[in-house]
Amino acid sequence: MVSIVLVTYNRAERLRLSIQDVLHQTFTDFELIICDDCSTDSTEAVCREFLAKDSRIRYYRHDSNKQMPANVNFGIQKSKYDYIAILHDGDRFMPDLIEQWYIAITGNESVGLVFCSIGVTDAEDKMLAFYQDFDEGIIDHEYLLKKVYFRRWRFDSPVFGEAMVKRSLFDDHGFFKKKYGFYADVDFWMQLLHSHDAYYCADTLILGPLKSIQPRLFEDNQIRAFLYLFDMHLAHRKKTYENQSLKMAVELVVFWMQTFLNLTYVLMLVVKNSSFKSFIEGPVILKQRFVLLMPWLMMFLMYPLVYPVLKFFTYAKNQWRQRSQLSDGNRPVLRTIDLQRKRSRSWEVSVENELRERKGQ
Repeated sequence: MVSIVLVTYNRAERLRLSIQDVLHQTFTDFELIICDDCSTDSTEAVCREFLAKDSRIRYYRHDSNKQMPANVNFGIQKSKYDYIAILHDGDRFMPDLIEQWYIAITGNESVGLVFCSIGVTDAEDKMLAFYQDFDEGIIDHEYLLKKVYFRRWRFDSPVFGEAMVKRSLFDDHGFFKKKYGFYADVDFWMQLLHSHDAYYCADTLILGPLKSIQPRLFEDNQIRAFLYLFDMHLAHRKKTYENQSLKMAVELVVFWMQTFLNLTYVLMLVVKNSSFKSFIEGPVILKQRFVLLMPWLMMFLMYPLVYPVLKFFTYAKNQWRQRSQLSDGNRPVLRTIDLQRKRSRSWEVSVENELRERKGQ
């Protein structure tokens, strides 16, 4: 009934935990397709260990690194069921994840996409906080596209790359576009929202480590990543308002304001986190969009002042974090629009107990 596509690359030990979580799902009528993007660690050995024990698993290893979009597309093409759950290695999955997603997508004809609240964990899989953007239920596609995606000045996505989609929609809308790199899923979610509603499961069903614990192995150059998001957001705005000239003009004004603010922020991150060489490469990446060189030039002229200031704030922030570690009773919601639906402390304890029990098995 459900094809679970689990993409992986060089995270053998974390992958083991992810596979165990999938096999412990309360919903059992599924196939698990593991797509290995030519890992160089012990990923293959881990997968074959599970492959010998469970007939629902299929394992594919690429001969060369295909990158995330092609790896996901490969898994989708190999799937045989009507509903596809896309998951990533390294994350932990609550036992009722697939069940909740399946009930939501099969019980609502207008829904083409189901996603959920995401938790953030430390190195021991202890939940520190969670993202909760919406109430449980159907989200109108126009609202999610126009009022959420189009109003986020950093062009980020409320869907964290893991969701369940009707297989037929890949035939209707195409697959992940390779040209958008690691952010190809963002483009695909927006593509679906032109015609299909989404469903949000408010339970925190997926737990992922902090980025400092599990770095992104497909990390793009930050300026290039900005351009991916710039291109796709511009394309989707034009598609949305193509027959509404006045609204298109207003939307483009908002878009360009967001663009310059976002690019300035990205350039500050490059100054703070990357080498001066990486910063100097900016014009080479931005050259095809001449107008975007203005924020870079402004940042270049201010570099001698901005660099030490950002480094100082980074140092001060790290010092503050070391002195104020989160206690068990002080775990914040990273983002929420409905404080009344905040997860109770007892629910968080149940999550920790579940993970602790699995570790003991």
